[in-house]
Amino acid sequence: MANRKALVFLFTSILFLGGCTPTADTVEGSTDSTFRIVAYNAEWLFDGVDDPSGSPWTSPKAAQAHLEAVADVLRPLDADFVSLAEVEDAQALARLNRLLGGGYVPVFVQGTDTATGQDVAALSKAAPSRSPRRSDARVAYPVPGSLLSCGTGDSGVSKHYIADVVIDDANVTLVGVHFRAFPDQCKESAQREAQAAVIADVVRSALAQGREVVVLGDLNDYDADVPDAAGNRHDSRVLRILKDLDPAREGDELVNVCAQVPPAERYTHWYDRDRDGVDDGGRERSQIDFVLVSHTLADRVTYVAIDHTSPEGTASDHWPVVVDIATSEAIAAKEP
Repeated sequence: MANRKALVFLFTSILFLGGCTPTADTVEGSTDSTFRIVAYNAEWLFDGVDDPSGSPWTSPKAAQAHLEAVADVLRPLDADFVSLAEVEDAQALARLNRLLGGGYVPVFVQGTDTATGQDVAALSKAAPSRSPRRSDARVAYPVPGSLLSCGTGDSGVSKHYIADVVIDDANVTLVGVHFRAFPDQCKESAQREAQAAVIADVVRSALAQGREVVVLGDLNDYDADVPDAAGNRHDSRVLRILKDLDPAREGDELVNVCAQVPPAERYTHWYDRDRDGVDDGGRERSQIDFVLVSHTLADRVTYVAIDHTSPEGTASDHWPVVVDIATSEAIAAKEP
């Protein structure tokens, strides 16, 4: 565990099983008693050179300013593991690492998204115990049990990584993902269900090996069991597929830790519906970024927050999800 000082705000205590109550403009600082995980869609972390047409950066200078803004969001969070969506390549990840002090090990696996050229990547203070990898599996849609009727086909997960890391005393498989966009469109939702099924197979394999699991990133979907600030929901089963990995057994295998966040604060994405450049709240805010963890890790979660300290649109149209997992030493200290 890295030796770290508390940033932003000091911990005054460690609370188990209930989490803490974050507010819109505060995030507690990290401590040596926890392993901090952050999931963040950095919105086109590119270099501004021959970028795809969807990239908003018209020059390397503009792209560099954005990179520095992303670093400014992440630096005070002082995370041990940062999962990032919309990363151009390993070089972009390395540039961000340097801005954050160079203390991270890059986690990057080349994806297959030819439309945007985006990848999912991570920065980890704990070196992976094996080379990061990805799954090339594809699943047909509609998946069994789907409520969606949007045609047929198959889909894989073009943007993801699978990384094995030792977190304190636990062997953990972290799966960073970025699913297809457009939460409310039927065909894309059916494709996301197939993508969720691919990742569910990865998670089942890891759990069968006795590993703990974290699935994190931009799922571009809603969790009907844990409503976001706007109450968004629809017929997609993406979150259900990922959480309930074995429907024959009672209960879910993965837990959405954002259930610990007050409902009014459950939003990770701003979509400027009226294009006025102003965050109008309401349906312009949604939660589509998640951290899902296996039960043993869920029991060690001490803090969950969605970091709204950066004004909307300043670094990204998303906000980071922050999760602290207690160390075994901290748990032992709390036992009678």
